[in-house]
Amino acid sequence: MPESTTYSCVIVDDDAVARTVIEHFVTDVPDLNLLASFETATAAISSTELGNADIVFLDVEMPRMTGLEMLETMENAPLVVLVTSKTEYAVDAFGIDVVDYLLKPVTFARFLKSVNRCRSILESRIDPGDAPDHVFVKSDGRLMKVQLADIEWIEAQRDYVLIHTPSQDFFIHSTMKRLSDRLSETEFARVHRSFIVRMDKIEDIEDGSILIGKKVIPVGASYKDDLMNRLNLL
Repeated sequence: MPESTTYSCVIVDDDAVARTVIEHFVTDVPDLNLLASFETATAAISSTELGNADIVFLDVEMPRMTGLEMLETMENAPLVVLVTSKTEYAVDAFGIDVVDYLLKPVTFARFLKSVNRCRSILESRIDPGDAPDHVFVKSDGRLMKVQLADIEWIEAQRDYVLIHTPSQDFFIHSTMKRLSDRLSETEFARVHRSFIVRMDKIEDIEDGSILIGKKVIPVGASYKDDLMNRLNLL
């Protein structure tokens, strides 16, 4: 990781003591930059700092709006680390797009473990050309390394997204737009409201559909022109 790389953080917690502890932890990690610290989710959700953050350390139980309710209002949330005093939220944490779950009182060692998880994900999102050849995806509560070259297609399935590789499928809680924005446009293409494909995996295109292996993928009318313009046609 380049020495100049820093990751911006926001803290949202109505517990003043817990909020102060996380503030001190953030300032003790050289590549973390604290943008703002909020007492309520309602204050954070309307702030510009939250939109500019890479990581948010988010309490669950807060007045007027809980941390989980706040996440539901956000289309493009930063990486989220939930911070709470109740273990029963752990199941909910991994049912949504959350990187980790910290139980109060938070120790510095456990905080660093969460930061390392976030750092691995953020490092995989560097612009193409400087980026590594892999990403980390959260599956069954674990962060798993997936080679970009192995991804054949991505499919929306209700509140989840399926990432298909020849060896394994990964179900993650995300949106197609969020994934599309983070994948290289030279390697991947959105071809349907429910499908993203890796361009070099396309074997055949006929009658408004793509063939990758044995998978037939529809091409949406609004995506067809862009796809055809990106093909290496003779």
